[in-house]
Amino acid sequence: MKKIVSTLLFIIAAVSIDSLQAQPYNAEFFAKNPDCAGGIYYTYRFTNPPQTAVPKGYKPFYVSHFGRHGSRWHDSKGVYSMPVDMFRAASEANALTERGKVLYRELSDIAKRAKGREGELTPQGVSEHRGIAERMFYNFPHLFRGGDKHVLCFSSAAPRCILSMAAFNERLKEINPKLDITRIVNDSVQVFTRAQRGIKSIHSQGIKLTNPLINNAIVEIMEDALPHLINAEFIAEYRRKDDNLYRKTVRSLYYLSLVMQTSEGDYRYGDIFTPEQVAKVWEQINKQRYMLYGASLSSGDVVLGDGANLVKEIVRDADAYIADVDANRANRSATLRFGHDYTVIASLAAMQVEGLSARTDDLDNLKDVWADFHISPMAANLQFIFYRNGAGKILVKLLHNEAECRFPIESQTAPYYEWSKLRDYLLQRIDEIGDLEKVKRLPKNRFHYVGM
Repeated sequence: MKKIVSTLLFIIAAVSIDSLQAQPYNAEFFAKNPDCAGGIYYTYRFTNPPQTAVPKGYKPFYVSHFGRHGSRWHDSKGVYSMPVDMFRAASEANALTERGKVLYRELSDIAKRAKGREGELTPQGVSEHRGIAERMFYNFPHLFRGGDKHVLCFSSAAPRCILSMAAFNERLKEINPKLDITRIVNDSVQVFTRAQRGIKSIHSQGIKLTNPLINNAIVEIMEDALPHLINAEFIAEYRRKDDNLYRKTVRSLYYLSLVMQTSEGDYRYGDIFTPEQVAKVWEQINKQRYMLYGASLSSGDVVLGDGANLVKEIVRDADAYIADVDANRANRSATLRFGHDYTVIASLAAMQVEGLSARTDDLDNLKDVWADFHISPMAANLQFIFYRNGAGKILVKLLHNEAECRFPIESQTAPYYEWSKLRDYLLQRIDEIGDLEKVKRLPKNRFHYVGM
């Protein structure tokens, strides 16, 4: 029998998000970084990634940002209720082990607290956005200090995104109560904050391809893990009565182990899984996330089309702001946008950001080039930082989860890029994506925000 992983696994490893990218995602990795198996449920970690010195003579004058909502409860009621139902039946049959009895109490408690809050932002999610806001303020203090600074905010209509925006804004206002903030939540901004027709058009195809891979992997590892919790005879009988229910229940049980890190309380029960098992299931879940939201060669053209929406908005908004600066009528220091994981994933692919935009159909080796928890953890964010010198030249640096990024264009000052060159590159990418046949066949976007 495989050795049970100790609860020591759940001590948060001090590993920088940006350093995760170069590592092999195997059992050894997940033994040291168990929460990374959460994928898109991985809670945001900031470990002060290194920053390249700003070129001499340049000062920041504007920040253009997109942030995924923070940590949330799982959005499926079944993830909380189905495991409790199975453990309740096992308890009534006196079939729980001592470890199973402890887990049953924990599952029951978390299900009670989750009731009616599915998909809702958690206190952890609030903390994540407050932290990002605070660091943004102190990294660029003169952009946010004083009584004449304005911040423009947009959010998806999803409550968790609105509350993420509120947490971010609240921290900025706590540091500078004089800061003027405008918030916009309406249909006109959904084109660059929510999933669009491209991603939706391939969703069912991605689910059909990858769900069996995930389900089979979970059922297989549960054959070893569950007997540590529930009497083997009870499990066999439970499965014999309704195998489909059993498979859905153990999938929910596993997914709940991943999302626990985002919720209230210190519950963790991954000690029933070995690192080898965790690595095996994560690899299948990573494939699904990529096939749903990534730029795969076979179906990902439409994802690029969705990602180009945010890129176009960032360029358009920057052009308008820079024109205001040149006319001495600008007081806005930042544009903040709040949305969802797929927008982060799709826009990185659209921009071809190095190390974050893989295009492949080789799912067997996907983990070597793309990892969901690295690309879009909870509160994942993009920050375009604009710098200007006395001669009016503009440089831009992109931060992904507060770590520096590089584009596939030449720059003597990378990761700082001349805005004129980066702008031309991004507009070229938008045009190239727009010419893709699958993108041209998509319905036109209904809404587009005309800025303030």
